[in-house]
Amino acid sequence: MSWPYVDYDSDLWMKIPTAWEGTPWKGSKQWAQYMAEAWWGDSDFRPSRKDLKGLVATLRECAERLPATHPGFDVYLHLPDPRFMPLPVYVAAIEADGDRDRTLKGWVSGHDADLVEQPVVEDFGTEMLGSGLKSLRYTRLGDGREIVAGVRYAWRSEECRCDIVVVVSAPDPRRVVGAMDDLDAFVGRITLTPPRADLDPSSETPG
Repeated sequence: MSWPYVDYDSDLWMKIPTAWEGTPWKGSKQWAQYMAEAWWGDSDFRPSRKDLKGLVATLRECAERLPATHPGFDVYLHLPDPRFMPLPVYVAAIEADGDRDRTLKGWVSGHDADLVEQPVVEDFGTEMLGSGLKSLRYTRLGDGREIVAGVRYAWRSEECRCDIVVVVSAPDPRRVVGAMDDLDAFVGRITLTPPRADLDPSSETPG
């Protein structure tokens, strides 16, 4: 099975490393410091020491906490402005199973008791992945006063024998809705490489 690759816009996105070995950074602290300095440095704003430290702390927390919330997914952060809160986007390829239409609808709609209403599901295609589905979801947290907005995308690649699933959510509906154009452009840059016929799919590792 293949793994999704995203040719993302590095002015808007960063990817949290899945492991630190083989990267220029020793760990999350060094990575967060580097990325925060780069993001502020490329912006039109002159950060205070507090601004820089705040972004470093936020990125470090993202790197240490977010991968565990969706095991097996790559994590990307949408950050068009260093003053914003990063918006996490989770991307994975999952072994295809069952009827295509029913399975894809399950990925984007799901059965969540905390849903405010049934998700709005629409057809969504990309040049690279073909036809798929997209949904906009709203769920309640805790006592129900906090609303979490989410976007999900799903496609099936028969050639690569997998479903490509993208999950986005944040406790700030305006942040999610305001990023919609960037999210659509991001998933439009996802590609898959078909698995080699001489390889056992179970022996492949994400790359």
